[in-house]
Amino acid sequence: MVHVAVVSDEPDTVGMIRKVCGEFMRSRDLSLSFASYENSYVFLQEVENRKKLFEIVFLDTSVRGMNAVDTASALRRMPEKPALVFLSATEGYCMDAFRLAAVHYLVTPLSEKEALEGLRRGIAFVERDWHRQVMFKMAEGEAVVDLSTLEAVVSDDHHQVLCLTDGRQLEVRGRMRQLEERLTDASPFLFISPCRGILVNGNEISEIRPDRVVLKSGRILPVAQRKYEAFRLRVGRFVGEEDWEA
Repeated sequence: MVHVAVVSDEPDTVGMIRKVCGEFMRSRDLSLSFASYENSYVFLQEVENRKKLFEIVFLDTSVRGMNAVDTASALRRMPEKPALVFLSATEGYCMDAFRLAAVHYLVTPLSEKEALEGLRRGIAFVERDWHRQVMFKMAEGEAVVDLSTLEAVVSDDHHQVLCLTDGRQLEVRGRMRQLEERLTDASPFLFISPCRGILVNGNEISEIRPDRVVLKSGRILPVAQRKYEAFRLRVGRFVGEEDWEA
């Protein structure tokens, strides 16, 4: 699933980007979570409080709230750094966009072709990030894991087991807390705990029930009753549906 935000109070701009995103994701067989904000303060508050996570952000320099440069700077200080596309009625922010590592700069009003190019550059950035690799210590040697293939981590006594989407399981050294902190810093995905000793990749969840979570691979993991509601809501925010339950 790709999470896209448009921070703009221009209905035509938001509508154009929503249309292009929907058509593009369907053509690539990707799921889309789309959100729009008319005020950058509201947008930043949700991101900073981790209520929302976005891989691609279209940021209009004329939007109400905090100015675009400060908003983009705040995004760059966060662990999850989205692909940033600047939108502006002039070219006056080009140098700021370059300094803040924006993937594209679009002058409004947008054409469909321009919006699509901005999205394509954002997707290219995201796909590189999805395949980020991390090295883990094992009993003998090390294992390099593509984080896009890591669907869950399960604690087994003093060892942690990495559950991969191809069915393999790798036993690695380290405490669960240390591993969770490392994934938070390194992974483009949100890892969430449904119960003690388990972390699941939010991108790999297909179904949640009060007593279990089912992953896309078919793997079933338990959900603690006391954690169910908070877990369901957090997954819902991640996939863009506040009351999500498949």
